[in-house]
Amino acid sequence: MQTQPNTYYGRPMLKKLTWKWFIPLYLFLGGVAGGTALLGALAELLGGARHRSTVRHARYLSLLLSLLCPVFLIIDLGRPERFHHMLRVFKVSSPLNVGTWILSAFGMVSGALAIRQAAEDDLVIRRKSALGRLLRAVPTGPLAAVHGLLGLCLGGYTGTLLAATAVPLWQAGGVLLGPLFLSDAVTSGAAMLSLIGAATGEDTPQARETLEAVDTLGSVAQLGLIAARGVLMPPSVRAPLRRGLWGQVWRFGVIGLVSPVVIRLGFRLGGLKAGRALSIVASALSLLGALAERFALTEAGKISAQDPLAYQALTRALPGEARPTANQQAALAPLTPPHGPQVSAMDA
Repeated sequence: MQTQPNTYYGRPMLKKLTWKWFIPLYLFLGGVAGGTALLGALAELLGGARHRSTVRHARYLSLLLSLLCPVFLIIDLGRPERFHHMLRVFKVSSPLNVGTWILSAFGMVSGALAIRQAAEDDLVIRRKSALGRLLRAVPTGPLAAVHGLLGLCLGGYTGTLLAATAVPLWQAGGVLLGPLFLSDAVTSGAAMLSLIGAATGEDTPQARETLEAVDTLGSVAQLGLIAARGVLMPPSVRAPLRRGLWGQVWRFGVIGLVSPVVIRLGFRLGGLKAGRALSIVASALSLLGALAERFALTEAGKISAQDPLAYQALTRALPGEARPTANQQAALAPLTPPHGPQVSAMDA
């Protein structure tokens, strides 16, 4: 009979997280920005004239979101100079530092492409002015490729950042958290571009159909990754996503992912043509599902960090935990180099 693990008077083993509501909102908006940039770059490089509306909306939306996201990070850091201080070094081993560089570079490239688009649209910068002619003469292909690559990194790094922490819900099956956030970013970006195009009437039927296909495939990928993480996580670790308020929010997010897939599949099997109104509804459901997923994962993770039993289940190398078992540690012990002599700060 397996006994219940002991705890130190039920006290948490991890420091309480102080993240507020704007952090999951940043995770959502950063994903939308990354997915939008990636799809906008693919539309420009491969889509041709039929996808020009997608490119145009992606450039402006990327700039807007790249201006909002640093604000939420700076609010969380408490002092604006802390964001600047993270840019004084580049540490590949720090997901937070790498993410800061990605976000900064993404903002600069988004600004450059948005200015180029403004010259094309005769907005702010006159199309026939000297500056407008100069901007329109600059080829955007290489810059769009860089923008898409940065969007790909921005969409997935936040999942890698959470998986690198000691929070049980994020670390268990953490190898799938980055792909989950990336697929969510692509889905959200496609849903947002489809929503804007259908609402403004500026998109073409081919562009809308392509974005809806990407949205559907991304939702299916997300559902598969969610199911895989559920299998890998111990029951005590995934408990905050099964009960309480954030369990309900999580289920709402899953419904938001499934509903657009079911709606589009039903119309396709019935031989019916989906109009703009249905496209707007399906895209809105996808975005609401992604937003609910971000909030549920963040807040349920904070709850799991305060559960000593969840942390013990994780560190005992139950399913989903990548730490070595006791036997594996014993096998690795002879290969571990001995510690060198300690050197004090004064001696150094």
